[in-house]
Amino acid sequence: MPRANYLLVLIPLVLFGAIGGFFYAYSVSVMQGLNNLPETDAIRAMQELNRGTRNGLFLVTFVFTPIAALLCAAALYFRGQQMSASFLVAAAAVYFAGSFLPTVNINVPLNHAIEALDPGKLSLAEATAVWTDYSRDWTFWNTTRAIMALIGLGLAGTAMHNVRRLEPAVA
Repeated sequence: MPRANYLLVLIPLVLFGAIGGFFYAYSVSVMQGLNNLPETDAIRAMQELNRGTRNGLFLVTFVFTPIAALLCAAALYFRGQQMSASFLVAAAAVYFAGSFLPTVNINVPLNHAIEALDPGKLSLAEATAVWTDYSRDWTFWNTTRAIMALIGLGLAGTAMHNVRRLEPAVA
């Protein structure tokens, strides 16, 4: 059953890559672009980006990534692939602590605070202060989320390497 083992690692590997890439793209392009806009426009754009991100596909990827990793790790463990299972458990733990928890406890509250604003009612000084603080804090924590998800990707890649290396050669 080498293909089943391979698929049990491939699923979380793809999920870690997808969510890590999503966070990475925001830090290195989306936020950089928004920072080039007038602050009221950046606030308004971020409000719309946040609304657009609240969709089923993002939610499933965001929430299901560590769950899939743990389920696949359990299956691998019982298939005799304890080393690969251990790497997937580590990947899920890193993602949960470094991506999931900062999202729930930091980035989402920052998003709710900025969504509560009416950018048209802010003075230029207020909009500048709000956007400068938001962008700095949100990008820092988003970059942390990206790094941690990509560490999870690396751990899942290591799990893949171990599965492939430990399987018998096909004659």
